[in-house]
Amino acid sequence: MEFLSAAKLKKEFKVEASFYQIKVGNKKYQCRNNAVIMRHDFLRDDQPDAVIVMANPGSCSPSDKSYEAPVVQGTIKNVDYVSVEDDQTQRQLMRLMKLMDWNVLSIINLSDLCSGNMKDFRNKLNELEGYNFKGHSIFSEDRNEEREKLFDTNSKLILAWGGNSIIRKLACDALAKLPKAKLIVGLPGRSKWSFRHPFPMIKEKCKAWLKDMLDQLNTSDSKTQIAATKECNK
Repeated sequence: MEFLSAAKLKKEFKVEASFYQIKVGNKKYQCRNNAVIMRHDFLRDDQPDAVIVMANPGSCSPSDKSYEAPVVQGTIKNVDYVSVEDDQTQRQLMRLMKLMDWNVLSIINLSDLCSGNMKDFRNKLNELEGYNFKGHSIFSEDRNEEREKLFDTNSKLILAWGGNSIIRKLACDALAKLPKAKLIVGLPGRSKWSFRHPFPMIKEKCKAWLKDMLDQLNTSDSKTQIAATKECNK
């Protein structure tokens, strides 16, 4: 299996994302509610071949460093999409798109909170929990309409949020709200609520993720969700 370089991938794909800020208490939090990887001759509004759910946006940021995302209160609507510099995880997803001959891939997260490391992410989650603010997650009750609209397509749904214990509560909540009739795939992690992350950093493991995901996408019977939900309910 050819492991395409960043230079080759950039010739075929681009990434756009929508960023916003929330103000909770006296602090603002940078968020990203959606990112879209697409081939250069396709549009962001084209129906995605798949939607992938990950933990959080990491340190993803706009290409234009002077861009200031709008502060959003309540429903997240009409937030502009801007170009972003692709990262290693997004490049790995481009490789999957290449193998599957996909044109558009939508990325959402258990939490929209942008954070470059899990310790900082945990601190932000704890801060928002202190205010009982759950709107940073597309799986919160306040964002049912947004989530249902996103899932109301023929796109495949891929779970790939990793297995860090910090996200267990978010993951279990998400699993309980996934559409029952949709094709759902994901490579099981060590815990039944966890799913292997696309970019495990080591090149050989990255290749293994691509191979295993390719195999599952070609043979899936969508029983992933049921087993994972049972584990969360224990």
